[in-house]
Amino acid sequence: MKVPIVLSVVHVAIDADGVLAVDVDGVPLDSEQTRTRDHLRHVIDEITSDLGAPVRVEVREADGSTFTDVVTPPTPAPAGAEQPPTPPRPALAGAGFRPGEEVALAYVVVRQNADAEGNASLNLPPALIAATRGGLVLLGMTSRTVTPFEAPA
Repeated sequence: MKVPIVLSVVHVAIDADGVLAVDVDGVPLDSEQTRTRDHLRHVIDEITSDLGAPVRVEVREADGSTFTDVVTPPTPAPAGAEQPPTPPRPALAGAGFRPGEEVALAYVVVRQNADAEGNASLNLPPALIAATRGGLVLLGMTSRTVTPFEAPA
């Protein structure tokens, strides 16, 4: 794949309802259906496949936060190759929570042991988030019950 000197820019605005407004180099991407946050990966893959080149993607959330990344076209499957079946997603379940309690799902980025006084201080380099295989935990917001779930490697 040849990378162009200047990348096309895909602007994605996500409103408070999760609806996407997408343009490529300022030209709105027309669609007869409403696209939501769940469609974002498919929309970006479609754009990069059509262009046959990487693009710069700039996402602006309704709260004003932004995210920028460079996305390459998906790798096409070799001709005649069968797609392996997608394994089922593991269910996240936990016990020990209070009835009706709000339960949060948290992503553990890094773990560290506390010092002799029970204190811990973590300084995270930005690249760590992209390279970490942490775990997920279910956290009871009232009971503080924690149920760990290790993501498969």
